[in-house]
Amino acid sequence: MAKKNETAGTPKVMNLFDAFISDKLPKDQGYIISSFINANTGYSVYEVISYSGVKAIYPEGDGLTFQSQGKKLHVLIEPASYNYKGTEPYLREKHDQIPLRFNEVEKYVTKNQSTIYWAKKPIESLSSFTVSRPTGFNVSFVFYNKSDLYTTLAKFFEQSFTNDAGLSMADSRKGAGEITVIIKNTMNFIGTYN
Repeated sequence: MAKKNETAGTPKVMNLFDAFISDKLPKDQGYIISSFINANTGYSVYEVISYSGVKAIYPEGDGLTFQSQGKKLHVLIEPASYNYKGTEPYLREKHDQIPLRFNEVEKYVTKNQSTIYWAKKPIESLSSFTVSRPTGFNVSFVFYNKSDLYTTLAKFFEQSFTNDAGLSMADSRKGAGEITVIIKNTMNFIGTYN
């Protein structure tokens, strides 16, 4: 049964740019997940943004800018064959980097020796943030604040880790579960945005 504040017919998740064009972006609270996948290697970078209290959303360059407070959490999947494992994530090539050091991330090594890294805590954006339009295999989705939000987020990660990064279902489920707990505990909407 839906909560009273859940509008009938509102989706659980929608392509971010389609939601903007059709004026269905949540202005009060939402999560955005963008993925950047190397189809040849499975090297994957994810950005998770929680936001609330949007003042404005507008196109800027090849992306969408949100005038809103937000929190951003980075996730990285590094295949076993990656040549620069010892390089700090923030010093890697532009398309492989996340703005974090090894001591700022948790990690899980999978059965196939791929490594999942995720930030221990999100980075805060106090005034605005921009989400670039995805290209190729990349995606940007908005997740609506519904009663099963965290289950939906976990399923998204699990499926993407398996299908896009080539991890086993068991490893994908474990990594997705750990990341979803961090998101729920550090990026929720309870008393964090005024």
